Amino acid sequence: MNTKILILITLLFLLHGAGDVSAKVFLTKGKALELVFPEAEEVEKRHVFLTERQAESVREMAKAEVDSRLYTFYIAKSDGKETGYAVIDTHTLRTLTETVMFVINPDGTLHHAEILAFFEPTDYMPSGKWINLFPGRIKMDKMKIGKGIPNITGATISAGSFSQATRRVLAVYRVMFPTLTDS
Repeated sequence: MNTKILILITLLFLLHGAGDVSAKVFLTKGKALELVFPEAEEVEKRHVFLTERQAESVREMAKAEVDSRLYTFYIAKSDGKETGYAVIDTHTLRTLTETVMFVINPDGTLHHAEILAFFEPTDYMPSGKWINLFPGRIKMDKMKIGKGIPNITGATISAGSFSQATRRVLAVYRVMFPTLTDS
């Protein structure tokens, strides 16, 4: 049997029995990109790799750990102009993961965030209303729990993790595509 097929079957078997039955994938990457960039003439996929110095800048700016130095940006273009950016970030909450698509305006502000997959119990998942507190904010400290964003009772880890991921992704954007100063 083909090794790749065997690995896939094993992973599907393990994932089927793992975790909470309410954990799930809400949107695929392709469908999410279609929804957030409906009028884009093209969506360019661009990998960026942070140098150690850039990663340190991101850590300092975001006040969050940088677990990976490789990020993939999906850049929407129309009439030869970049009109928006999306980054898909998967991070661990307690023991399982959450995958979020962050859509960034060309000025470096968050336009939209959408949870694509959540593998912890859905009771711990941030609501759309709470997530919508982030878009449009410029200052990183106003995106911290207790500083500009309220905590979520019963989902403190999820709230903190989402806040850190938002700040980290925006900091990566600002380091790699400098258009905005965090003043």
